[in-house]
Amino acid sequence: MPSTLIRSFLIGCALFLAGAHALAAQRAPAYAPGKPYAVVVGDSIAEGEPQRKGRLNLNGQFKADHPSEPGQLSYELAVRYGVFHFNHGMGGQTSSQVRARWLRDVMAQDVNVGDGRPARTLPAGTQPSTIFLHVGINDLALGVPLAVLQDNFRYFAQTAADRRIPLIIDNIGSWLGMTDDRIAVGNAFNRWLVEDLAVRYPNVTVVDYLNWSSGGTNDFRVLAQGMFADGVHPSMAGYINFADYVQRSLAGSGAAGPR
Repeated sequence: MPSTLIRSFLIGCALFLAGAHALAAQRAPAYAPGKPYAVVVGDSIAEGEPQRKGRLNLNGQFKADHPSEPGQLSYELAVRYGVFHFNHGMGGQTSSQVRARWLRDVMAQDVNVGDGRPARTLPAGTQPSTIFLHVGINDLALGVPLAVLQDNFRYFAQTAADRRIPLIIDNIGSWLGMTDDRIAVGNAFNRWLVEDLAVRYPNVTVVDYLNWSSGGTNDFRVLAQGMFADGVHPSMAGYINFADYVQRSLAGSGAAGPR
């Protein structure tokens, strides 16, 4: 193994152990009927891959009682904010696929999506107190037009606004598979999130995942050292570190975190 990879691996291990030790006395709250809950929704990064799986995608099936675990955003955000988070990430999905299941998996409606999961995945008669959305990298990988991404995110923002639900959105971050064309779309989309969507919808807060994932360089082709398990997915240490980044970002922007 090249020395740079060894060094990155050791840094990641050290950071993971440090984070685990610091949070050892804390546990994510369990779901309690009648209490507020949040939803983490999106793609494989929302899910926690490659190390973890979400309740919608355990061996491709829904398992209602599958718990979030340390090293998943749903777990780490729950620890930091004291609010249970349902993990509704599904690896490989685009924003259009998330949109197709949005009413069921985020808005707690009874909807037959046709994906092999039940028509209900959230408690009846409820809605999330906060939505955390991470999706978009698979759109870039598949060449989905910018206009489609924008239309889907307007839908996400509008449906949340209609219900007065805060929506926290990660922008598109680093990936070693980035091409010039993908970067052009990613840059345009990230600017649009901040300059248009978040302006039109006060319930939307944008977290700069590109800044975190690139180690502060804002270069789509650079991965933060010691934070990644492969060319696109954070390691467990990375997810823990990113949850801290989210908390700092929300506090710094004056936005309320999950509640």
